[in-house]
Amino acid sequence: ALLPRTPAVFIVITLLFSFGTGLSWGGYSAFVLEAIGKGAAATKYNAFASLANAPIYYMGLTNGQTHKAWGTNGMLYFEAGMGVLGAVVFIIAAKVLLPARRGPVLVLWLDHPPANILSAAVRMALHAGLDAAADETCLAVVIAANGIHFSAGADVSAVVRPRVGEPDLASLLLRIEAFCKPVIAALHGNVLSGGLELAMAAHKRLATVSARLAMPDVKLGLSPGAGGTQRMPRLTGAAEALRLMQGGDAISATEALAIGLVDQIVEDDMIAVAVDAASDLAATDWQRLRTSARQDGMHDPVAYQAAVVQARSRTGYLPAPDRIADCVEAALLLPMSQGLVFEQVAFDELRSSAQAQGLRHAFFAEQRALFPPQALTSVVPPRLETVAIWGTGGSASDVARQALAAGLQVTLVEPEKADLAAALKRIAARLEKDVTAGRQTSQARDADWARLKSSSALAGLEQADLLLHAIDAGPPRRLAAELPRIMLQTSGLAGGAGLQPGTDRGHLAELSAWPDAPVMTQVLGMTFARKLGWRLVFAGAGGQIEARLRAALSAAIAEYERTGVARPVIAGALASFGLGAAGRLRLPAMPAGGAEVLAGCQAVLAAQGARLLSESIALRPSDIDAVAVMAGLFPRWQGGPMFWADRRGALVLRAELRERAASAPHLFAPAPVFDKIIAEGLTFAALNRG
Repeated sequence: ALLPRTPAVFIVITLLFSFGTGLSWGGYSAFVLEAIGKGAAATKYNAFASLANAPIYYMGLTNGQTHKAWGTNGMLYFEAGMGVLGAVVFIIAAKVLLPARRGPVLVLWLDHPPANILSAAVRMALHAGLDAAADETCLAVVIAANGIHFSAGADVSAVVRPRVGEPDLASLLLRIEAFCKPVIAALHGNVLSGGLELAMAAHKRLATVSARLAMPDVKLGLSPGAGGTQRMPRLTGAAEALRLMQGGDAISATEALAIGLVDQIVEDDMIAVAVDAASDLAATDWQRLRTSARQDGMHDPVAYQAAVVQARSRTGYLPAPDRIADCVEAALLLPMSQGLVFEQVAFDELRSSAQAQGLRHAFFAEQRALFPPQALTSVVPPRLETVAIWGTGGSASDVARQALAAGLQVTLVEPEKADLAAALKRIAARLEKDVTAGRQTSQARDADWARLKSSSALAGLEQADLLLHAIDAGPPRRLAAELPRIMLQTSGLAGGAGLQPGTDRGHLAELSAWPDAPVMTQVLGMTFARKLGWRLVFAGAGGQIEARLRAALSAAIAEYERTGVARPVIAGALASFGLGAAGRLRLPAMPAGGAEVLAGCQAVLAAQGARLLSESIALRPSDIDAVAVMAGLFPRWQGGPMFWADRRGALVLRAELRERAASAPHLFAPAPVFDKIIAEGLTFAALNRG
């Protein structure tokens, strides 16, 4: 039988055959489908067909029966009667895992771009790969990954809302650790969360020099949930495990080697080295390398416990770091099986906590806000090598300095020679400061300075790929109209595009566009922002989401001061909520009279956010939350002002805003969007869709 040319047709024919032949769901009459092409050419839709004479994949369970597929000489064989689940699982799994035999070693390639998320399909495929490795001709397994990263871990949405019937990651890792053949993890790129937990379940870990390892679960208000808190301290000891899991920051492969998290750094031909290591390991007493049997990090129980006590002293107002310390302590005090149960209980408690919900919302809000509109993603970015800046006011000098640091050619044009000289002096001073602080070498400073041109005339501007207007510069009307232009501001524009620049790499920036702004100009603005390392949020006409939120909060504070509330009370109320709490282990208590201040400040941010939505400046409510969190105007674990508004309830909040608006309508008057969502029974979160 000829295998159809598309997966969709393959699924349909498979299901029709399964049911149409009259076979029962548990039937075992085998049939054959010819793969597309032969051997390696078959990998487009069937990565398994090039394997010779080896069972390679269990199709799934139907009525408790297991169904198998295998490849021989480019032919795909599998048992009938598998039903819907088996067929769909096969198609999905064939796209996310690519097995390949290297002599007696089976290499399982994760192939789930862009970050090799350990989705349900990947987990099922890994189970199938282990089934294949149970064949007597296979001596060992290597788990590797295609793409630039090994794995970014599990899908966050699936972690917090597990689906019934899907194989969980913790069970998969228990199987890997207890597997009858040695398993080696070949790590490269980012190895995060569940990806690192998978690596720790293997019996040996190899990493490229450039690999980065991290357990950032704590930044989502979670503890590791697939054995990380039990396996890592067995390898590294409590102090290092707690540092990595409570902090969530990445470490290099070199540091991971030093603390015992990886066993070997590989500079060239990772897979060849991993296959050789797996073959060698199979000939040894490798079972002692199961992480549950390791005691490398527990040889000094007194020091271990001291590290736990010290870690608890560093935990603050969020619950996850403290629960991580509890789990690491349990790794010392409890058998592995009970420690895993303890970890799962902690994980379940944390994922339902208010702080974790707020952190997850902020995470997804930022991802959504930083992703460009579809109109910009469909355009190939044009060349951007030279930038001209017209005017030296506002942030022009700093933008020029950052553009130089990004390797761009910069032409600074200012008709007033004194202003031009002052701007050049500011740029030179900042470059010199970076050299003195060790942020830049003198050679890099000289190279940056050589790429900077200055002029008091318009000559040469038309050769720029992009023209940026400083806020105090009139438009250079004599330039060609087709030269892409963006204003270095996002308010007060009657058309075109505006860019509210970031103050440095990693800082927030906003790109706003009126309907008449050319798409290519917007793409150039996006490309420019990314070259400078800004975190770019996209806004509608007028922009300035951060500026308006900040102004609203400042106005509310000024209003409370005007009515006689002392500044320390205002500061204390905001601090008790978490504003300005960076570096604090504990939040201060709410001061007397502070509750009303905090409620008013929360309400004014939500009211301003609703106005931004009603005016189509913010594209969606979650963008407002993302900006508020990134700008430090709202605590990350509180989610953002619109997330807070949903928790408060639109009907209740509108009534409160109307009451407050009686004395300060410019601050609290509810925007029309409140009427819309109340009338339609919606939430602000519902407006994030689409």
